[in-house]
Amino acid sequence: MEGKGVTFSSVIVPSVQEMVKEKVITTVLPPRYVRSDQEKGEAAIDSGENQIPIIDMSLLSSSTSMDSEIDKLDFACKEWGFFQASLN
Repeated sequence: MEGKGVTFSSVIVPSVQEMVKEKVITTVLPPRYVRSDQEKGEAAIDSGENQIPIIDMSLLSSSTSMDSEIDKLDFACKEWGFFQASLN
C-alpha cells in the first residue's frame, strides 16, 4: 500500500574520505562518527558472524600484534565494507 502525499528524505552524511581529501579534517574525527555512549571496556571482540568487526587501531602500530590486526582489518574491509574503530 502506498501513502499518497508522503515523501521521505535522507539525512546527508558527509563522507569521511572526502573530508580528509579536502583537508576539512586532519586528525580528529567529527563527533557524529564517535560512539560516546559506550565505555571503552564494553566493546567486545567480534565473537559471532553477525557482529560488526572491531579493529583496535592501537594494535596496528604494535610490533607484536600488528599482523593479526591487519588481517582483521583486511577481512572487515573486504567482507563488511566497514568496521568499528577502537583505541583500547
